[in-house]
Amino acid sequence: MADVGNLVRKVDQLVEKDTVDGVSSLRLGRQFELSKGHEEMLEPLAANLDLPGRLAPVIHAIGDRRDGQWYDPRADARAGLTELVALCAGSLEPDPTLPPPADPEARDRLTRAVNRAYAANATPRLVADLFPNGRSDDLGQFTPPQLEGDVAAARAMAIAIGARTGMREADVLRKLVADGPGGAAYAATDLLLRNRPDYQRLPGEQQPGIRRHLARSIEAGFAARDVRQAAERELTEELEARREDVSGGAGTIDVASAMATDELGKLHTFLQDIDYWQRSAEPYAEPQLDEVRGIVAERLVSRVEHHAGTATDLTFDQLRVPAAATDAAAATMVTASTIPHESRPAARAATATMLTEGFDELPARMAEWRADGWDMRQHAELYGGALGDRTLAAVRTFERRPPSPRAAAAPDRAQNAAASFATDPAMPPLRRIHAGESRRADESSVRPRNGGTDGLTR
Repeated sequence: MADVGNLVRKVDQLVEKDTVDGVSSLRLGRQFELSKGHEEMLEPLAANLDLPGRLAPVIHAIGDRRDGQWYDPRADARAGLTELVALCAGSLEPDPTLPPPADPEARDRLTRAVNRAYAANATPRLVADLFPNGRSDDLGQFTPPQLEGDVAAARAMAIAIGARTGMREADVLRKLVADGPGGAAYAATDLLLRNRPDYQRLPGEQQPGIRRHLARSIEAGFAARDVRQAAERELTEELEARREDVSGGAGTIDVASAMATDELGKLHTFLQDIDYWQRSAEPYAEPQLDEVRGIVAERLVSRVEHHAGTATDLTFDQLRVPAAATDAAAATMVTASTIPHESRPAARAATATMLTEGFDELPARMAEWRADGWDMRQHAELYGGALGDRTLAAVRTFERRPPSPRAAAAPDRAQNAAASFATDPAMPPLRRIHAGESRRADESSVRPRNGGTDGLTR
């Protein structure tokens, strides 16, 4: 038993190191409660950690007689070690900041499945570190496991997350187990949300609510699957049941991703409404030039995102910075165009130059709006929308007449390229806005930041 205890501690250390962020909860003198059968499977491995070659296959013998059948003790060692890795993954310290579960049984079920999926994936690569000068084949070949039920669904979850985030299955599983029991759904949520611009733009106090809502959705969606074991299924149902296991796990992530889009959209709309009514209830204070520039920049990006059918990667803070908005708007619109690749740098530079000139005109525009007694914020929004429309028209002009690739390297060439379409009949003018026009009456020029074709609120 002492040898098995040493093996447990060593494997626990390997799992803690492999998960990177995981922290083992084992302390000196504490051991797992292993079943008798599990101990028997691990004892030959534990007794031969110094020389794994002693576990090589031998001819089975009964007394002094050999029956000619080969016996490979490494098969039990592989099975026992995989089970031990799952136990070690389940022993990692839980994140103390995790909210309590809405359904403890659902959270526990997802935890067990993720731990076993991680063990099936990680054990073959951990073998080499068990032995001095170890190799990955010291315990023979690990055949690809035939995962079923919850474990197959957990692996499908990891693959679905990897497909959305560009991560390998192994790295996703590491993240799912690293926060210990109960952390899998929250780790999955973090991976799904961390690169979404609509999530990053949320005020910090709103993000935990979305994170908690999606994590509970993942836990509930996983637990809603059929729990029948493979042994209880008819043979003719087995293949279909495995397909359902995989599609059920991946479907949980599909639902969570769609819910993120929907909930983030609703929350952005709600926050915009709150901001509108708060501003309506406050005494009117005329915005200064920096604030007007920020409003124009935000509306410019919204309009370009609508035309391009894709979101920029601007954060909430960058969104109202004219230089960042100008560059992102030009880049996004050019990327979504059919302009030849060699001409795109020049087209982007010329479009950015045009937008910069539009921002340079703002002081004069504000003087006009002030003299006519118009609402400064409303007209700033309309002006930003008009800049977005001009961006689309400029790119369409470059699609018909691509600029010289050399223009990108020379600022004067970029300015000449910008001037070449300034008088194009297709370019909507930055017209004066007549008194009495409202935001609703000019929806063609400015729309809320939820007009993208992908349904995201931006």
